[in-house]
Amino acid sequence: MVDTTVHTLSTLFAVITATGAGVLSILYWQTLRESPFGTVIALLTLTMSAMIVYHVVVFLVEPDTVLLETLRSALYTVVAIFLWLVVVTHRQIDNSAGAG
Repeated sequence: MVDTTVHTLSTLFAVITATGAGVLSILYWQTLRESPFGTVIALLTLTMSAMIVYHVVVFLVEPDTVLLETLRSALYTVVAIFLWLVVVTHRQIDNSAGAG
């Protein structure tokens, strides 16, 4: 565990911010789950939860462990899927607006 004050404060700030963003994305998903953005918002909720778990692990263990590298890789994969879904949803909305 790293014992610097800046590291501790930044990790706690990230956990609090990700928790707030996760709660807001759940509330937003409940409003838009029938819309084309429902899947994107659901994946955003999972991404925020993964960010919380990642920063808790960063706070508790050494920075260069296999667990942390695996968690970071999984998080980047979820973020890439989230961005891909945003692009696909945008194209779907753009094509349906152009056809109508």
